[in-house]
Amino acid sequence: MTTARTQRAWVVIFLVLGIMIFAGLFTPAQRVTSQQVVTPTVTHTPRITPFPDLVLTLTLDRLAKPKASTPPTQADKGAEYYWLVCIPCHGDRGQGLTDEWREVFGPEEMNCWQSGCHGKRHPPEGFELPRKVPPLLGPNALARFTNAAELHHVISTAMPWYDPKYLGVEDGWNVTAFLLRESGVLPAGVTLTEANAPVFRLRTPAPFNADERPVTLLVIGLLSIAALIFFWQILRRH
Repeated sequence: MTTARTQRAWVVIFLVLGIMIFAGLFTPAQRVTSQQVVTPTVTHTPRITPFPDLVLTLTLDRLAKPKASTPPTQADKGAEYYWLVCIPCHGDRGQGLTDEWREVFGPEEMNCWQSGCHGKRHPPEGFELPRKVPPLLGPNALARFTNAAELHHVISTAMPWYDPKYLGVEDGWNVTAFLLRESGVLPAGVTLTEANAPVFRLRTPAPFNADERPVTLLVIGLLSIAALIFFWQILRRH
């Protein structure tokens, strides 16, 4: 009688152990994926790159032309191009077409999508403006791009929105260099080129951590089941 009770106790123990093992086996392990975003190191606050004096209702302290060194660097040239072409959609601080940025234009110009402006019924010489324009500066703003080469490809093939062919080859690299400098990625004195652009990473793939737990738990689970079957057979014989 004692032997039968002992065997039953062992069966219960191994049954509980098996359930615990398989519960742990099928619980998703926390992994670090290759798409995890790593924020580029920002060494300074992005500089204000104000809009040129094209819209008179803009606040004056956001109109000044960006200052350049002598001679101007590649990023300085990119800052000026951004000031002339990119800033209406992407904002004076690279914040995108936010409500705050549109309000700067004043009540007459802030509704970009009204009829006769940049809505669906725009003038023949105009264009329809997207409802959402992503930021280009700030935390994680450029992390959707793998590296500077990918960022440059998008800039050179899709910008500006109304005429992608308007941007020249040199201007494309200049604007990319400007955005990288403002994000703290491009070191001073470095000229961005097709050859070195892939080096400047904006999203760093995290190493894949191989999780050995499923294999270990599988082995233990199988051994537990085998032991359970063995003791169950002994119990049936008695």
